[in-house]
Amino acid sequence: MTTLRAEYGVATAVLWHIVPDANGAALCHRLLSSIAEVRPMTDADCEDAEVSQLCPRCRTALERAPRETDDQS
Repeated sequence: MTTLRAEYGVATAVLWHIVPDANGAALCHRLLSSIAEVRPMTDADCEDAEVSQLCPRCRTALERAPRETDDQS
């Protein structure tokens, strides 16, 4: 399951990274703390995490990734 994992910055700013399969490495290849807050990927779709809070490199990697479809043979 793909999740969002928090990276905490100065003044409690949060940057959310997209982490596939809970392996600890984000799509941008950044290793994140195992104790960082984790949210389901659906939070990004529901705008719980603003687009400005999503890691731009993770977002680009997700957009470029091939999408699975039900009609593939």
